[in-house]
Amino acid sequence: YAIILVMLYCLGDMEAALAAPFPIIEICTQATGSVKAATAMVCGLLIISVAVTLGSIASASRLTWAWARDGGLPAWFSHISPRHRVPTRSIWLPIFIVMCLACLNIASYAAFGAFIALASLALFVSYMIAIGCMLQARLRKQVVFGGWTLGRWGVPINAFALVYSGWMSVFFCFPQYVPVEGANFNYALPIFAFVVFVALGLWFGWARKRWPGLNKEIIDAVMADSDRAAKD
Repeated sequence: YAIILVMLYCLGDMEAALAAPFPIIEICTQATGSVKAATAMVCGLLIISVAVTLGSIASASRLTWAWARDGGLPAWFSHISPRHRVPTRSIWLPIFIVMCLACLNIASYAAFGAFIALASLALFVSYMIAIGCMLQARLRKQVVFGGWTLGRWGVPINAFALVYSGWMSVFFCFPQYVPVEGANFNYALPIFAFVVFVALGLWFGWARKRWPGLNKEIIDAVMADSDRAAKD
């Protein structure tokens, strides 16, 4: 948020930034008046992007492995490499999918932009689900807290986060340009709705009766380790 404020106040010539192939480079060049300084600033952003990408890969691979372990994906992806001690197949699966989706930019920028907006929309919706469940559990006094908690600020912070996530999700569905045409239309919402309906259909039509549920042994082991860490 702070970076966005700084960029808005140092934007300079907006028309030049919009016409540039890479607006961030043009904004940094106008702000510093030096191509070398702008290059250094952009390189710093690239380092941040690489770090964020590594974190995203770690998160996606953990989810993929857990999903495969519990039967949501083929068990082949739950394999742990004896050499690297990590689920290499679960790491490469999301990387391969993202690489394929990135190729959409070659055929259609509108399709690529839709998936970018879809990622942000789906991420905030996932936040809303988790925060909503946490807020409901707080209000019902069903939460067993660990060694650190927000205390009486927990409910208002969760409520604000829920409202803010819902408010932001609306803007992810807006088109980037006007007038709106088929080439620049934001297809994030239709794609997201299609995925949700397909997921609900698969759940009620197939997985609800066949999925064995979460791995209870893993959950018990995690809870036991958490209790032991809390006591220590």
